[in-house]
Amino acid sequence: MIRLHRLRYSPYARKVQVLLEILAVPHEVVEVPYGNREELAQLTGGYVYVPVLETSTGTVLTESRAICEWALRTFPNTLVPPGLEAAAWAFHDHVENTVEDVLFRLCSPAVRDAWPTAWERALYTLVKERRYGAGCVDAWRGDRESLLTRARDVLAPTRTTLQHQSFVLGAAPTLADLALYGQWAMCDVAEPGLLLELDPVFVAHARRVEALRQQ
Repeated sequence: MIRLHRLRYSPYARKVQVLLEILAVPHEVVEVPYGNREELAQLTGGYVYVPVLETSTGTVLTESRAICEWALRTFPNTLVPPGLEAAAWAFHDHVENTVEDVLFRLCSPAVRDAWPTAWERALYTLVKERRYGAGCVDAWRGDRESLLTRARDVLAPTRTTLQHQSFVLGAAPTLADLALYGQWAMCDVAEPGLLLELDPVFVAHARRVEALRQQ
């Protein structure tokens, strides 16, 4: 059995999960305790980020892009159509860098608040502050309106595209849509109304992707 280790809010893990679901690959989802990653560290030899995938042969894969590459090679699919490889992967990488960079800031205050223990909230704050500076999560909460504006600006070309067609690269879903869906899932977990606040077009796209899931 394939096992996917995830954090519920992780856009990278949620992208991998929906990929496996669309490919109808039987798998088990393992929710990683945010403040206790001992099992994950033992499994990976010290790597404690998500997603982590255990294949049916016992191979352990890390990094969401590498996991997607493995799944797309291993299981029959049309998610990276011939001739659109560059477009699909380029958009995937754009989403997981430029788009994620603003959306995770929008989501972080609510994600932190949702952890059930003071230890987990403190750890989440520490991790973010080590990279982005003291008080960053509270600052993002205060900058929410400007972050919303920035997110809408970054997503404007995607919004226009999705107003004219069902999926990013045309009438059929591709890896590009799954990368986007990971971001939409993060928004839904953090603040259930956030995706609608960004734009109803994105809510409709998320529901179209969800309709493809086979689990």
